[in-house]
Amino acid sequence: MTKTIIRECLALLPEGDGFKTAEADIVIEDGVIAAIEDAGKAKAGSGDRIIAGAERLVAPGLINAHSHCLSTFSSGAGDRLGHVSLIWKNQADIYNRPQDELYVSALLNGIEMIASGVTAVIDHYPEQNCRTEMVDPVARAYADLGLRATLGLRIWDRTYDDLDPTQIIGDDDELLEALARDNPFRPAPVDEIAAMCEETIAKWHGHRGLISIFPAPSNATRCTDDLLVMSHDIAEKHDLGVHTHLQETKIQRQVSMKYNGKPIVSHMEDLGILSRRWSMAHTVWVDDDEIGLLADRQAVPVHNPESNAKIHVGTSPVPKMLEAGVPVALGADGSSTNGNQNLFDAMTMAVLVPRILGTDKAGWPAAPEALTMATRNGAKAMLKDGEIGALAPGTRADIVLYDLTTPVLAPLNDAAQQLVFSERGQSVRTVIIDGRVVFEDGIYAFGDAAKVGRQA
Repeated sequence: MTKTIIRECLALLPEGDGFKTAEADIVIEDGVIAAIEDAGKAKAGSGDRIIAGAERLVAPGLINAHSHCLSTFSSGAGDRLGHVSLIWKNQADIYNRPQDELYVSALLNGIEMIASGVTAVIDHYPEQNCRTEMVDPVARAYADLGLRATLGLRIWDRTYDDLDPTQIIGDDDELLEALARDNPFRPAPVDEIAAMCEETIAKWHGHRGLISIFPAPSNATRCTDDLLVMSHDIAEKHDLGVHTHLQETKIQRQVSMKYNGKPIVSHMEDLGILSRRWSMAHTVWVDDDEIGLLADRQAVPVHNPESNAKIHVGTSPVPKMLEAGVPVALGADGSSTNGNQNLFDAMTMAVLVPRILGTDKAGWPAAPEALTMATRNGAKAMLKDGEIGALAPGTRADIVLYDLTTPVLAPLNDAAQQLVFSERGQSVRTVIIDGRVVFEDGIYAFGDAAKVGRQA
């Protein structure tokens, strides 16, 4: 690869727990930030690529730590639905999709993220018990886009006790019989799931340096202890993370009490599997003891404030978590429960919801904390802490260039605050992932985004 220099930009650099800006040259070699030098000082060779950094804010790419690409087609498909209704409707929308639709779903999901400054994602996929052949079109789509993607293989071996279908269809015998014949939430045996995980890891993990594979229990309460331990063991064996939904709804906490006699975080600690490898979407219904365990083990809750609000499941106790030292990451969730994959919206809500709820001012998350959730803590969720999520020498070059002449960034008074409260992606001009320009001035390196929209 040729060397790339972003010349004389305004760089958003890490400083302690926050950020600072500095005029700089950023040197990229072999997909890595090789150096950050004073503006105008980096030496260029005859074959090097120079990107003009004047009037550009250069920041680390955002990390969407919880998404569902299959629900991309379902944006606008349901409002004023509770969790149970929406999840069953989602199954009706996406069950038994052919391979070409899986590919386009993932492309569409990635296109939206890249255009709004997201360079990495954890996609909890699919919505049914995973099979290797279901992974192929989605891994291929993200690789074609050049997006850094972790595919969490959605698995379970226990019934979905938190999604009782009789709440939706009542005692309709015909529907209940049909569901018994062809239930998309059918459990699978643990040995079958383990073999599928190993096969998929061997096939896709590390592909092009961009695709990672994690075992990903659908929800920890939808899995037996055997499956949870198996997921942990596979992650330890291959040095992977584990991704899951966790106590998103009140009933999920009640299910854990039914099976385990205690909340699921405490039960995972008893099993000896709670660790930094686990990222946990939603984590709404957790108590102080569980927060303490999350802090001790440095497990990563993934806050999804828009989705939580839209389907009225509650909100994660983020102020308490941050105060306890829990590394909270940020996700958009699926477009069926959110409406978009824009992480700027999620950052804004992450800082505003506690204020709306009347949390004491001392506990309000501030803009730098939200930006950390969407960058450095997202890297922890992907088990890539120190590799991505910050502009620093030695990290992978996952970088976004913002236009400083747009109304939301001009004048630039405080970069973190304006990215969190003002920006929505309209200032994104260039996106670099692993040192490669994948998006520039509305054009995607992979090809015609409008064609994908027409296919969708």
